[in-house]
Amino acid sequence: MQRIQMSEFSVYLQQRPGELAGVLDAAKGAGVQITSISTTEYQDRGCVRLLGTPEQSLRQMCESLVDAGIGPIVEAPVVGVSVQNRPGMIRDLSVLMADNRINIRYCYLIPSAEGIDGPVCVMRFDEHDRAMDLIDDADWPKTEATDDSASESAA
Repeated sequence: MQRIQMSEFSVYLQQRPGELAGVLDAAKGAGVQITSISTTEYQDRGCVRLLGTPEQSLRQMCESLVDAGIGPIVEAPVVGVSVQNRPGMIRDLSVLMADNRINIRYCYLIPSAEGIDGPVCVMRFDEHDRAMDLIDDADWPKTEATDDSASESAA
């Protein structure tokens, strides 16, 4: 199984028109290619989770947003895991973490990530390093998607 460690930036915004557009304009101006975006509401604010390259440029862009009074912005380590388009892969990851008493704060799917072939499940854990060790040590079955299973969910 392929995995990659990434830094994700959670930007907390006011609930008003143009806030998301401003963040994405800032990313474009900084030369950042957004590779993943996820949005959700949190109390009276919006939360935008971003992955992008180059990561250092994204970090600097976020720092400039904070200087401009936008935020807060939280940088957190996340793990991208190849889900091999195999039915049940995300469930298997969830069970592995549950069996080892590691909380998954959240996860979401992206089509690809640098260094990983195929779809990727991005996960944030309470115990990041332990979770990465468990993923690395896991003995995952090496099954290929067949015509019957190709349309099934990786979840």
